[in-house]
Amino acid sequence: MSERGYRPMSAYAKSKRANIVFPQELARRPGGSAHRALAVHPGSAVTNLQRHTFTRRMGRLLVALAARTLMGSADGAAWPSLYAATHPDAANGAFIGPAGRDQTSGTPKPVPLPAGAGSPDLGAWLWRESERLTGVTFPALQA
Repeated sequence: MSERGYRPMSAYAKSKRANIVFPQELARRPGGSAHRALAVHPGSAVTNLQRHTFTRRMGRLLVALAARTLMGSADGAAWPSLYAATHPDAANGAFIGPAGRDQTSGTPKPVPLPAGAGSPDLGAWLWRESERLTGVTFPALQA
């Protein structure tokens, strides 16, 4: 929640992790079987996000170098979402991402979850916290 201090990249990383954990929990919940819950990551793409990441010259130079050598295009970053939405083999609970080097770009496919992201305890905690913080509950999806 960044209550003791806000660091943009740390907050971004935490939100991305929650976006992977939450669909894992949704896929485990009863009542959710009529639909698939998938997590998708685009890999690394050159977008305007990098422009706001670093303010120092060295950081901007590193991002420019990484963009040329390690990152895919913004158009390519959309492929995993399209795969997840349309591919019949995208199973409930799957994590879809680019299959290229270090999952930064490439043809999408199911990829391994980050360490701990599939934890039922973490998923249940995130679900409870989400309900508490938003005041919204889904009785049909209670564990």
